[in-house]
Amino acid sequence: MTGVNAGGGAPGAIRPRGGIARSGPGPGPGGGIARSGRRAGHAAARTVRAAGAGLLVSAAIWGWLAPPAAAQVSLDVMTFNIRTSNVDDGANAWPHRRELVVETIAGAAPHILGLQEALDEQIAYLQAMLPEYRWIGVDRGLNGGVGLSEYTPIFYRHRELSPIASGNFWLNDTPDVPPAPRVEPRRRFRRPRGRIVTWARFYHLASGREIYVFNTHLTLRRGARQYASAQLIADRVAALPAGSAVVVTGDFNAGAGDTETWRIATGQGLRDAWFAADERRGPPFTSNGFGPPPPHDEVWRIDWILVGGPLAVRTAQTVLHHDDGRYPSDHYPVAARLDWP
Repeated sequence: MTGVNAGGGAPGAIRPRGGIARSGPGPGPGGGIARSGRRAGHAAARTVRAAGAGLLVSAAIWGWLAPPAAAQVSLDVMTFNIRTSNVDDGANAWPHRRELVVETIAGAAPHILGLQEALDEQIAYLQAMLPEYRWIGVDRGLNGGVGLSEYTPIFYRHRELSPIASGNFWLNDTPDVPPAPRVEPRRRFRRPRGRIVTWARFYHLASGREIYVFNTHLTLRRGARQYASAQLIADRVAALPAGSAVVVTGDFNAGAGDTETWRIATGQGLRDAWFAADERRGPPFTSNGFGPPPPHDEVWRIDWILVGGPLAVRTAQTVLHHDDGRYPSDHYPVAARLDWP
């Protein structure tokens, strides 16, 4: 166990056996008494050493030792709709751009990464190519990620963050009830019932702090369904312990700043990282159709990072990484560097 002094006590407090001087003559009554004393001394030393080590191990296991002094932590977060592999995108199909997706993620190296439109084969590929990450989530139709039953997984750097609680809820009238399989004949593909939110409470290993992360992908249909979804997420976040550090990532399919969906999502304390940032980089435009941003000042920022609690936003960026005009997705990822005081 790192940091435990197996000898117990301060270094040098108990000398090693070879350093104990003889205190009497050789064999005989006097020598015997000296050896008995030495044996008793060794036994006592071993007892003290074992007791000290045991206390330190117990303290390490049960948290009796004082936590490290609080210090500001920087946390890099990204949201990224990677575009499903279940459509025929021709030259932009998943096999042609998957390496570029990995390159984009690795270049930003976020501690926390919320993905949208991810299917089984895409997650398996990313997990294999990004071994420093682990992930949490289920597909929204609970059918193994088939068809359009996307995951909204949370990837995290496992050497720095550990999930101590996690779960999912659905954006419908029964959010905590998993969707039942459809039993009616299907003449055409039907989307699974309800979009999904994946969440986790992470323990930051270096500082001992905790942070909540939610990741989602709202319906394309603007109006009542989208508003209800934003309200449910805002309500769940508002129910967390007061002062909790919170990050919400997602493709909200609604413009930021001037839509009812955005107003609902930010109506109970969450802040839009783009507006809260000390510095912004890139255009306020995230849905790109696999192409470059428009030449004029068009605003269409539907991929958001929202923050709550003590988190401050140092930078927010629309990531425009591409390979000679080939973009990794039909959405630009959005990244933010957060300060956690």
